[in-house]
Amino acid sequence: MRKLEQDYDILGNHQASCRMDVDVIPLKIPSDKGHQVHVSGLRWDGTQEDLEQELRKMFASYGPLHRVTARRGGLGCGAEGDNVWYGYVAYFSAFDAEEVLKQSGKMVIGGSRIKLKKTYKSDDFESQALSLHKSQELLIHYFGFNCWTSEIVYLERDGDEERKDSVRYVCLVRVRMPREGLCSEGVGLGEVPCTTQSPQGRGQSVACARRYAFNSAMKAAFGKFVIIKLRNGKVTVEVDTTQTDLQMYDPSWDRTEVEVNDIDHDPEEEDSDEEFALLQDIDDEELGALLDITISKDA
Repeated sequence: MRKLEQDYDILGNHQASCRMDVDVIPLKIPSDKGHQVHVSGLRWDGTQEDLEQELRKMFASYGPLHRVTARRGGLGCGAEGDNVWYGYVAYFSAFDAEEVLKQSGKMVIGGSRIKLKKTYKSDDFESQALSLHKSQELLIHYFGFNCWTSEIVYLERDGDEERKDSVRYVCLVRVRMPREGLCSEGVGLGEVPCTTQSPQGRGQSVACARRYAFNSAMKAAFGKFVIIKLRNGKVTVEVDTTQTDLQMYDPSWDRTEVEVNDIDHDPEEEDSDEEFALLQDIDDEELGALLDITISKDA
């Protein structure tokens, strides 16, 4: 993994790493450059939703898709512009986009052969994390169902007593991929406004804050996985240890602690003192009766 990271830094961009027959796929929204394919020559009499569904069904056979969009119109549409469309298909893997480009002029949708070409965008793309659902889908595609497990290490309310108008929880989760021997941790924060004093209203705010904290932590943990795909079809996964969580957590959350307090006296002596104080309040007659009862029981 270190060798791959060094090569990735030296070449400076993701497309260069593809030329080395290695495709690094972080669980983030892919840039258009190297991942997006322009589709033209579409003739479609149906709705935009149906066309996008048809495009997704056809192009998904080449690899997992991030986005499929279709638009009406295009160059040279003329009077037939009502049924002339164009579209964009974005893949997570640049290898998949390269492979599908070889099918330009061979695919047929709606009775027309479509043309495919690369799209070029500016290099100022700012990558963003995928949604939790998309991240899980991508891992399942490459590594199968039940490829990961998760556990909550810490989920507690923030101890800031000055926050009276909101409820805030902090969560730490641990996601494991047992077959690969990998573990990724994520920290999440969930804060929900709470202006009501009713038990029901505050209970709902607490439940929402806990859920938001958990989902945020899960998203952070999954976002650290990096899929590595070779051109020969082999796939592996690593954890990006360079990523840091937005909310730092206390390492003590990860272990059970027992608090021990020092005391300056013997507890047995304390009990004896209490018993002696009670005996001082008993007169001679009561003490004699108590002793008689004790002796009779011993007999």
